[in-house]
Amino acid sequence: MLSRNVEKIIKNWLLNKKEALLVTGARQIGKTFTIRECLKTTSTDYLEINLIERPELIPVFDNISNTDDMILRLSVVSNKKLIPGKTVIFIDEVQELKEIVTRIKFLVEDGRFRYILSGSLLGVELKDIKSVPVGYMDVIDMYPLNIREFYTNLGLSEDIFSNIKMCYEEEKPVDNYIHDKLIKTFYLYLIVGGMPETVNSYLETNDLA
Repeated sequence: MLSRNVEKIIKNWLLNKKEALLVTGARQIGKTFTIRECLKTTSTDYLEINLIERPELIPVFDNISNTDDMILRLSVVSNKKLIPGKTVIFIDEVQELKEIVTRIKFLVEDGRFRYILSGSLLGVELKDIKSVPVGYMDVIDMYPLNIREFYTNLGLSEDIFSNIKMCYEEEKPVDNYIHDKLIKTFYLYLIVGGMPETVNSYLETNDLA
């Protein structure tokens, strides 16, 4: 599993937050995988609903008048028991029915379940979603791996970054060997890029071909 900076934010939300969480970003950058792994590693009881893989579930959230209606519908289509105060409902690909986000206020106020949403949302849609009242939903913008994440997944230790920060703050030159290693890794990042599948492929094969 690739190490992603956003994991800390998601895990903190799982352990401490009551409002809903929305993770947005382009396709294929690891949103679903990262959320799922965070849910698993924190031993969180959750129900995952993907609105692209299971479009027949869209009516579950369409034209609901209250939370009771939605929970009743979910209990019909789910193969697991929903436990109030414990189960997290993970709704993936919410751009397929963005009205879910506009209803998040009363779902959060109901308080029986917590909600984490994920979707590829751009332009006006994202602007509309970010207009949700403060206090009911946090929004995380996720991206492909940045250079720091790339360095970390290639095995560069935190000590190296601490040393670089110290050199910067004290206006000292970085050790030549470390500097050379970082520059070569940066060039590699320019070739491989930050899309998770590509990075994984390189890490597994060590082969640019």
